[in-house]
Amino acid sequence: MFKTIMLMSLMFFGASTQSFAWEGYDNDTGNYIEIESYDHGGQGEGEVEYYDYESGEYKSGYLDMESGGSGTLYDYESGEYHDVDME
Repeated sequence: MFKTIMLMSLMFFGASTQSFAWEGYDNDTGNYIEIESYDHGGQGEGEVEYYDYESGEYKSGYLDMESGGSGTLYDYESGEYHDVDME
């Protein structure tokens, strides 16, 4: 019985700590992106790490979301702003 409870607890806590990617589309480049880290407590803006499918690289930037799922992504490396639509 104890082993069953411990196993169920580990499964629950393991599943609750998984992170989920957030997919979107970069309207300026015509390519898809995937936000890997974005947890801003409902503020709608903040630093992100994302995967750029065009370059095949992980990048860092600042995402400022508007209501409706669109927003602006600032790429720290290039210094460029991108209009994005997130799913």
